Amino acid sequence: MASRLYLRVLLVVIALTCGTSGVYAAPPFVLIDQVQLAQLNDQVKSNQLNTAQQALINALIERADTLLDDDNPTVMSKSLLPPTNDKHDYLSISRYWWPNPETQDGLPWIRKDGQTNPDTQTDAVDRKSLGRMTKGVKLLALAYFFSGDEKYAQKATAMVQTWFINDATRMNPHLSYAQSVPGNPKSRRSGILDGRLIPEHVLDAISLITPSPHWQDSDQQALNQWLTAYLRWLTDSKVGKQGALQTNNHGSWYNFQIAALSYYLGHNNTLTAVVAKTKQSLDQQFDEQGAQAHEIKRTRSFFYSTFNLRALVSVAIVADKAGLPFWHYQTEAGRSLQLGIDYLTPVAKGKTWPHPAKAVKLSDLAIVLSELAQYYPQTDYANLLKSMAEEGPTKLKWSDLKAPLIRHPELILTVN
Repeated sequence: MASRLYLRVLLVVIALTCGTSGVYAAPPFVLIDQVQLAQLNDQVKSNQLNTAQQALINALIERADTLLDDDNPTVMSKSLLPPTNDKHDYLSISRYWWPNPETQDGLPWIRKDGQTNPDTQTDAVDRKSLGRMTKGVKLLALAYFFSGDEKYAQKATAMVQTWFINDATRMNPHLSYAQSVPGNPKSRRSGILDGRLIPEHVLDAISLITPSPHWQDSDQQALNQWLTAYLRWLTDSKVGKQGALQTNNHGSWYNFQIAALSYYLGHNNTLTAVVAKTKQSLDQQFDEQGAQAHEIKRTRSFFYSTFNLRALVSVAIVADKAGLPFWHYQTEAGRSLQLGIDYLTPVAKGKTWPHPAKAVKLSDLAIVLSELAQYYPQTDYANLLKSMAEEGPTKLKWSDLKAPLIRHPELILTVN
């Protein structure tokens, strides 16, 4: 088992360096650090993981096992139709919108910030299916990496083919009808947020299953064509251009999508431009103390502050891989990523969050800290993360830390 794991890491690194034997070279990791992934593999094969770490990997594989017999998610399974009457067009309904009590038919729906309408989160539309697909593919890819069992790569490949490639079941590469509002026929730029799950989970999953014979050059070619069309829609469509103008978490996640897709597809000029744009946005994102002006107005202000930082940090990870320094960038006004995170960390030390919030969950902050600790070794972020799990005012269990560890398995090296 150990030698097979080591061989797979070598295959991934060699493929990323030299290309595969076919036409299409193996794609790069977008968020995962491939060197740290190899280090993790060394710890696995030399039995150096502690009990909690091994339990996490075992739980990950057990969860992946539950996906093997599930139907592959597809946009074709929804019961509601988009305005085009084409099920291939992705459709979702914005979560904070409700029927209007002042009108007989409830239209147009009205917004209640922070109050999720359960009718927007059903299988009648595509949002839940998109989440199951993206997170399922990533989970299966990690199970393949850790176990070497081809059944996980085979299932991950089938899910990707169903959602992106097969003519009968594929999603059209746009989000024109995402986060729609009943009674409002216009496309909404906020719907672009749904698409973040694709570069956040699927791209690195493909890199993980590339050594498998189940993932063929033809699959990579077809996926690249879909991603290229989607990137073109993001940058060239009317809705996409509107999305680029957003200055809150929606704008940050838009920038991440552009950065990740551009890096993955080798569109270097587009990547350089969006990284510069994201840097410039810091003056609009943070005040002089690091508070996020757009997010602290929300009813879930702590969550959205961490959610926005996750997007900005994700852009920084991609930028770093492309040789575009971001981690220690500071605007002339003194705004930076570290300023933003330092505004949040006092909460983990027992301070009261000074803004309205339905709940303050330290697990939201843990996700950001787990991504930042390795890039700011001079700070106490890593120690703070450990104290949150062991001695913090709101104790975190390993289950709370599974989300960042599943997304970035290399973090098992730094979280004890």
